[in-house]
Amino acid sequence: MDHSHNACQPPGARDGATSASDTNALQRRVDQAEADVRRLTERLRGKDRQLGEMGKALLRTVALHHAIEERQEEELESLRAMVPAWKICPRISDGPSEHSDGITVRLPFITEILSGMFDVMHTFWSGYDENNPPKSSVVAQAIDQRLNLRAQPGGEASRSGQTYASAIRPDWLKEADSRHHVRSRT
Repeated sequence: MDHSHNACQPPGARDGATSASDTNALQRRVDQAEADVRRLTERLRGKDRQLGEMGKALLRTVALHHAIEERQEEELESLRAMVPAWKICPRISDGPSEHSDGITVRLPFITEILSGMFDVMHTFWSGYDENNPPKSSVVAQAIDQRLNLRAQPGGEASRSGQTYASAIRPDWLKEADSRHHVRSRT
């Protein structure tokens, strides 16, 4: 087999005599090829890092999307809760009529706290047993749950929940309980 025309052999290799300059040229080419391999390897590592960072950013974006979606669903539920189950009419009446389910009041707006209080009031005080009215502590705990208020360390309803429960307790029961002192108006 004749290797005299092998393109990979440096000139003069056919006759067995390679010069020092040919060896240096080959060494430079090898060094350049190794440098190119190192440079390309570093670029590949850089691209891998970029891909990893992009993957993390994508995961953060997905998590943020889910958090925003959940918050919007909670806000929607809150808005739904603000619309009371009973109709708010444009007048104030003195008491329940034969056609109503309670007293109607026209409000310029309703807050989440008012909506929660109205819901709990409707739940506990619509058609309650006069011989066995709801306990204030139970009503206060329901308000805490409805408004996402934190109970006191001892397990008692929050002070806000207790205050709101007292605010929606019928006046005639407060007077009968003798727990609340009515301030005289002067």
